Amino acid sequence: MEADIHTLFTSGLYRILDFKCRCTECHTSKPEQSDTFTISFVRTGNFLFNVFRNSLDSYNGCFLITKPGYDRTVTHVHTVPDECTIFDFSDGAYREIRELYGRTRFFRSNDLHSTLLQASPELEYTHFHILQLLQARQRNQLQIDQLVLEMAQQVLGSITLYRPNEKLNDRLKKNHLVTVERAKAYMSERFVQDVSLQEVAAHCHISPFHFSRIFKSFTGCSPHQFLTAIRLKNAAILLQNTFQPVADIGFASGFNSAEHFVAAFRQRYRCSPSDYRRARTSSALKTDVSFFR
Repeated sequence: MEADIHTLFTSGLYRILDFKCRCTECHTSKPEQSDTFTISFVRTGNFLFNVFRNSLDSYNGCFLITKPGYDRTVTHVHTVPDECTIFDFSDGAYREIRELYGRTRFFRSNDLHSTLLQASPELEYTHFHILQLLQARQRNQLQIDQLVLEMAQQVLGSITLYRPNEKLNDRLKKNHLVTVERAKAYMSERFVQDVSLQEVAAHCHISPFHFSRIFKSFTGCSPHQFLTAIRLKNAAILLQNTFQPVADIGFASGFNSAEHFVAAFRQRYRCSPSDYRRARTSSALKTDVSFFR
């Protein structure tokens, strides 16, 4: 497959790779084999990831989980180039993953080579925030490790048997994948602001009613639910990594009052922001040599 692949970050347990396909025609690639365990987030494009008895319909908002040692081909569905962020784990990390998650059907079955997971808004924002940290002048390596760990744990703990989204037909994806990609990027970059449905829809050149219906078909949630989820995820990251007062974190995450922030946070995380901070701080102080536990 013709692609540009650049290493964005390297740790002892994983590499983060930027993958940009250069194919301009819809065709199926020659068989290739993956030598490492990878978790890939699809940023743009639409392709079929073909593995034994399965063809995984991959598009923006999907995590593609791939075990090493199996052949695969890729079929490009349309001419929009595919872009992915690949988290490529070391052999040692994969052994630990197998030890912790080996009893799940995905790891037990030799017939399941790869699978696909629709990301939650929180997982999407975790990926977005990791990329932001990688672009910073002074990288916080510990925080990057922490977020990659958190993302991997959530992905691995959420793996189920792959089922395609029956609401999305080829025509809808061809016409509106870019619409949803633009909307997510717009909200992720401006979640601190008072973003309206009409504003996001106008940015995507579509009517608000039509946009809201399309967005929910792709993501399973409304634009407002998506925006609230990434605001709360940003607040959770700040609670874990800064000493800012709770009220300041709420305002810095796009909430217009401390009361609204605390109520929304408690509803999502089943605890107050202060309790969340104490629990996470206590967990971080524990000495645990395991990366994935």
